[in-house]
Amino acid sequence: MSEQPSSAHWQLQSIVSGLRGAREQWRTRNGRSIGEQGGRELPSREAMRQILEQLCGALFPMRLGPVDLREESEDFYVGHTLDAALTALLAQARLELRYAARQSKAGLAGVDAQALSLIQGFAAALPELRVLLDTDVLAAYHGDPAARSVDEVLLCYPGILAIIHHRLAHHLYQAGLPLLARISSELAHSA
Repeated sequence: MSEQPSSAHWQLQSIVSGLRGAREQWRTRNGRSIGEQGGRELPSREAMRQILEQLCGALFPMRLGPVDLREESEDFYVGHTLDAALTALLAQARLELRYAARQSKAGLAGVDAQALSLIQGFAAALPELRVLLDTDVLAAYHGDPAARSVDEVLLCYPGILAIIHHRLAHHLYQAGLPLLARISSELAHSA
């Protein structure tokens, strides 16, 4: 049986120190103070991936939601999932708006309230977006003579998932969140 290497085998202390030095040099060259923000400064790509997955599940719960979802608990699932997704999206919107305010040397006053307002508007648009997405799915079904159902199109076609991501990204962009929109649309390529 081979022995597993310990962290000492990787000389991690030296590597971590070198990476810290590289980060500090980058921050200095780009006018960033070390410890300036004290936390995450930019929205998270991984958080947006999870949010988009939750939104897809909430928009199409019996097809893109959990495998054990029952029709009688569909509304509960949608409400619970939307609450989690929108709360996480609000946190990402705050990060984007704070970042944009710092970049433009504007104050941070009102940023949190603005983020809340933008995400409330985004949430209110979801029913209308679902209706629009239904037409996208139907068009894909009609455009493929080999497709046997709209369900098959929604479940199997990566292009439909990309369209969902792009439509969500478009709403984020229109809301004034271009960075979140960009992350969302780029994630569509790997959806």
